[in-house]
Amino acid sequence: MTLGGVWAAFLLLDLIVLAAPLPQSQSTFKVGAWGDDASRNNLGVQAQIETHTYVSPQNSLDYFWVGDDLSDGAFIQFGFSLEPGNYCLNGVVKEANLACTSPTERVADGDGRWQWQYWPNRFVPEYYFQIGPQASAGVNGSTHVYTILPGPSSSWSFALDGRVIANTTFALSRSQDPVLVVAEGSASNVTRSLGPVRFDNISYFNGVKWTQVNSLVALSYCGISVGCAANQYGADSIGADSIIAGSGVPRATDGTLLWTSELVQLSINVHPGVQFILTSALGQDSFSGNASVQVPEGMFAYISLPDTASSSPGLLGWVGGQDRFQGWEGSIESKNLTIVVLMDSDKEITATWSTDYSTPITIGVLGLLIVAIIAFAKRYSKTRSH
Repeated sequence: MTLGGVWAAFLLLDLIVLAAPLPQSQSTFKVGAWGDDASRNNLGVQAQIETHTYVSPQNSLDYFWVGDDLSDGAFIQFGFSLEPGNYCLNGVVKEANLACTSPTERVADGDGRWQWQYWPNRFVPEYYFQIGPQASAGVNGSTHVYTILPGPSSSWSFALDGRVIANTTFALSRSQDPVLVVAEGSASNVTRSLGPVRFDNISYFNGVKWTQVNSLVALSYCGISVGCAANQYGADSIGADSIIAGSGVPRATDGTLLWTSELVQLSINVHPGVQFILTSALGQDSFSGNASVQVPEGMFAYISLPDTASSSPGLLGWVGGQDRFQGWEGSIESKNLTIVVLMDSDKEITATWSTDYSTPITIGVLGLLIVAIIAFAKRYSKTRSH
């Protein structure tokens, strides 16, 4: 999954090395958080990001951003970067060739600048980018709202603190995955500083209104880098809808819950003795019979029945009666054994069954036949004895 950029594709221009941000390689480190599952299918994302400036190595990229994997296969992100060196400030890279459409500029050590990037296909190294002017991310310790939102003619726009700084012609598309906030750094030296940076008020636009996420799940990625186990980067919750990510932060296991606004109740009615498996951001558990469980708000709960048939209760089951699964009803309706429930409130679901009487009837008929045969045999034996 493409999540950010490292610096490569160097071109010689007037004896000055000119670089452009490229899609992330498998040797970048990323720590941060996914938003809740309710933020999937969004039409825009935003986060308040704290500016943290410091000296970083030449030709490195420390990037702190909010972004989205889009359902059309594209990827989009917006945040601030630290990237000392000489750079093209606006352009496109196709097939490792940079087409620069702006003046070039030297970015000084500690010069935090806003930056957006867009890939039409997140698995192909073809991308568009723009880097802001000097100190455009504000002074050290200031906070700013980075927003990716629908723009003119069904395209994307980027806004900083509510002011649009770029309109594009990139096609608007709903997201495939939840909103994402990330601190990202190159892996050349895993002991150097990466932030840390604070992210607050992580939100998404559902097409009608902006909504803050109700849960956050840890992201921790370092690909195939040999320094993966040695890196000191992490992400942790520091309050409601707020995380800190980067150096010196405890590393949470990828996919674990960092924060939720509350736990909501899911009541599951199945069948006496029937086992099912429930998976959520809290892990996986198996249950026998009805159960009531708690799930982080805004997250998916996956419920799976192992089979379509279960022994009927009581005597009917003793003689071979079976109840066959028909479907789920209640907060969600489905004919599938496995269902996904978005836990945006307390919910209840019930598995419905129908009884299959064919085996008991067969056993009953055979039993009656056997009884009849035995009775006939006894009567025939008495007749012969006379």
